[in-house]
Amino acid sequence: MYIHHMDVALARLSGLCERPASTCVCTGLRRASRATSRLYESALAPLDLTATQFAILVAVQLRGPVPLSRLAHALVLDRTSLYRAVKPLERRGCLRIVPGRTLRERVATLTAKGRGLLARALSIWERVQERLVDALGADTWATLAAALGRVVPTVRAIESGESATAARRRRTAPR
Repeated sequence: MYIHHMDVALARLSGLCERPASTCVCTGLRRASRATSRLYESALAPLDLTATQFAILVAVQLRGPVPLSRLAHALVLDRTSLYRAVKPLERRGCLRIVPGRTLRERVATLTAKGRGLLARALSIWERVQERLVDALGADTWATLAAALGRVVPTVRAIESGESATAARRRRTAPR
């Protein structure tokens, strides 16, 4: 009797797990992120560069001198992860971290060495990006890119207490 009850409870629990296992947004995005990161990181490995460090170099190049807190927000990284990725770039002389406007603020700037590394990394990125987009198909990538562009603003809206309906309405409003 007890064993039968346990079997029923385990079967029920397994049944409840079917939906999150197949439709969980977080799990699906993380799985895709890990696979994609592996592809890009293996390509960037000869430069001793991670995908996160590549994104940091790109962001600093585009934004110019940028406070690390703003960089973390833009890249959706917690500060600890950002600092962990920035430190090796700073040690290699690719980034310069200088005091900002306040005692706590630190500002990242790209050095000449960093721009050289970024230029080499961009040519590698271009090849990997082209291979992946070709494999996915241009239409699939365009749809996926548009959907991914909505994820972060939607999550931030939900985290700030905005309703899902209001977030969707704001996203689709003409600009």
